[in-house]
Amino acid sequence: MEILKRAQERKETALTILNELALLEKWNKIGQAYVVGATAYDLLVDQDIDIETFSVSPNPAEAMTILSDLTNHPKVLELKYRNYFDTAYHGYYFKLQYQHTPSDIWNIDMWLFSETRNGPLSRDLVSLMNDSLTIDHRKCILKIKEDLLQKTLILPSIYVYQAVLDHNIRDTETFLQWMEQQDINNQTNWRPSKKAT
Repeated sequence: MEILKRAQERKETALTILNELALLEKWNKIGQAYVVGATAYDLLVDQDIDIETFSVSPNPAEAMTILSDLTNHPKVLELKYRNYFDTAYHGYYFKLQYQHTPSDIWNIDMWLFSETRNGPLSRDLVSLMNDSLTIDHRKCILKIKEDLLQKTLILPSIYVYQAVLDHNIRDTETFLQWMEQQDINNQTNWRPSKKAT
């Protein structure tokens, strides 16, 4: 159960950071904010938090205004913005780096989307993932993700989830063989195919 305990400890740290910076409170001023990705699934391996916010009229300048006071926070090292609206992502991206401890730097990836955005959204995966994951699935996913981190292999985690949940892959070597057949250059519309029993 050690691997599950490590993930839970990372989740608790992530929630502490979110609360300290009041990030959801800030984003909810301009839309509806959701914690997504590994933090939402209790599958955190790396120091990474993902947020998606949906607005009737997304305005990156407005978003920078609500985030600007964080530049005075002693643990915030960096705040970046990039316009991806005219790409396949159709959104605005913000990245914040937070120094939890001198050796523990967290990346917080934040997307601002229109409420009417079409295409894959992490928000839509949260309930589906949590309904599909068993303890065994979680252990396998966390082990593969920890192995990839140790090997410094950067691959989208959604492929780890797909491999374990839909293809019954249980180890890193088999996962890497399976990944050779995947096209990671295109956004994926994958959803879990069945609920946990």
